[in-house]
Amino acid sequence: MLCTVRNKTHKENKKASTAKVAIWYTISNLLSSGVAFLTTPIFTRMMSKAEYGQVSNFLSWEGILAAVLTLNFNASIVRAKYDFDSRMDEYLSSIMLTSNIFIIIGYAVVELNSAYFIDRFSMDIWLIRMMFLYIFFTPPLQFLQSKHRIYWKYKTVVALSMLSSLGGTAISILLVMFMKNRLYGRIIGIVMPAAFLNLIIWISIVYKGRKLSFDCVKYAGIISIPLIPAALANTLLGNSDRVMITKICGDTANALYSLAYSVSMLASLLWTSMNQAWSPWLYDNINANERNAIWKHSKLYLGVFATLIVGVFLISPEIILVLGGRGYYDARYVMPPVIMGCVFQFIYAMYVNLEIYAKKTVTISIGTFMAALLNIGLNTIFIPKYGYIAAAYTTMVGYLALFVFHYLIVRFTVKELSNLYDLKFIVLMIIGMTAVGGLSLLLYANSYVRYGVIVVYSLALIYSGFKYKDKIIMLLRR
Repeated sequence: MLCTVRNKTHKENKKASTAKVAIWYTISNLLSSGVAFLTTPIFTRMMSKAEYGQVSNFLSWEGILAAVLTLNFNASIVRAKYDFDSRMDEYLSSIMLTSNIFIIIGYAVVELNSAYFIDRFSMDIWLIRMMFLYIFFTPPLQFLQSKHRIYWKYKTVVALSMLSSLGGTAISILLVMFMKNRLYGRIIGIVMPAAFLNLIIWISIVYKGRKLSFDCVKYAGIISIPLIPAALANTLLGNSDRVMITKICGDTANALYSLAYSVSMLASLLWTSMNQAWSPWLYDNINANERNAIWKHSKLYLGVFATLIVGVFLISPEIILVLGGRGYYDARYVMPPVIMGCVFQFIYAMYVNLEIYAKKTVTISIGTFMAALLNIGLNTIFIPKYGYIAAAYTTMVGYLALFVFHYLIVRFTVKELSNLYDLKFIVLMIIGMTAVGGLSLLLYANSYVRYGVIVVYSLALIYSGFKYKDKIIMLLRR
C-alpha cells in the first residue's frame, strides 16, 4: 500500500503513493458522503419517519434495479485498463450506450405493467419514473470516475464527487423546506441535480468515444454480465433487509433501521475509499509480479482499517443522537452488527479484487448469490419474530458468509493468487473486531466508561501520529 505506482502508458499522470490517494479518496468520500451524513438531522426532523422510510425504500430499489439494468459494466473498467488502454474513451462510450439501451427497455417493461410494479416497489408511479431517470443518469459519472481512478487522477475524482454531492444536498434541503409534499421534494433533490451533471458527462463521453464498438461491449460483457447476479445479490444483501422491514414492520421501523445504516456510512466510506486506492495498486503490482509487496502492505492496509473502525464503534451512540435525536436512540443497538458487516465487506472485497483480475467473474456471482439467499432466508425467519434489530445480525452473517465463499473461491479457482494475503492475520483481525463489537454493546449501557475508553483511544492515535509523523509526511509528499 505504501509503494508508489506510476501508469507507464499515460504520460500525463503524476506519480502518487497509494497512501496519498487513499487519504484523498477518504477525504473526498467523507466530504461528499459527509454532506449527506451531516444533513441527515435536517431531514429526520423536517420529514416524518414514514417519509424518511420511503426515501430509503426508493434508494434501495434503485440500487437493486441499477445493478441489473446497467449490466454492471462499471466493474469491467478497472480490468479493461490492461487490454483497452489506448481505446479507453471508445470503451466507455460503447458500454455506456449499451447500458442506456437496457435501461430504456427495463423502463418500458415497468411502465406497461405499472399496477404490478407499484405494489411490488411500494411506490407510486411518479416515484418509479423518477427512479428510472436516476438509474439512466447514474452510469456516466460512475464510468468517468472509474476511468480517472485507474489512471490515478484522484483530484478529478474528488472534484466530481464533491460537485455531485453538494449540489444535490443543497437543493434537497430547499425543496423539502418549501414543497408541501416533502417526500417528492427530497426525491427531486436527489434525482434532478444528478441528471443535470451526468447529462453533461454523458455528452462528453459520447463525443470523445464516438463509437459503440462490439468488441468493447463483448469484452465488458464477458467480465460484467456474469457479475450481474453478484451485483444484484450484493445489493440485495445490503438493501433487502430494509425492503422487508418496510413490508413486515412498516415505514417507522425502517426509518430507525435506515438511520443506523446512515451511521454505518462512516465505516462503509472508509472501506470503499481505501479499496478505491488499493485495487488499482494491487492490479499494477500483480501485473509486475510484486508478491512480497502485496503480502506486506495488505497487513498494513487491514491494520489501518481496523484501527479506524474501533473509533466508529465507540462514537456510534453520539452520532445516532446528533443525526436523529432521542426518537432514534434505540437504533444504537443495531450499530455493532452493522459495523461488523462493513468489516466483512472490506475483507471479502480484497478477494473479489483477485477474482476480477483473474476474470473469474462467474464464481463471484455464485458465492455472492448464495450469501444473499442466506440473508433473505434469515430475514424471513427472524424479522417477524424479533423486529428490525434482527436484520442487522442476519446481514452481518450474510457478509461473513460472503467472505468465506470468496476466500474458498480464490483458494480453489485462482490458486496462483491465493497466497497473496496472510490468512492468519485476517482471522485474528476478525476475532479482534468481533470482540470489540461485543464490548461496544456493553459500553453503550455505561456512557462514562465508554467516554474513558474514547479518551484512551484518542490519545493512542495522537501518540502514534507524533511517533510516526516523519513516515506519514513522507508518504503524503510522494
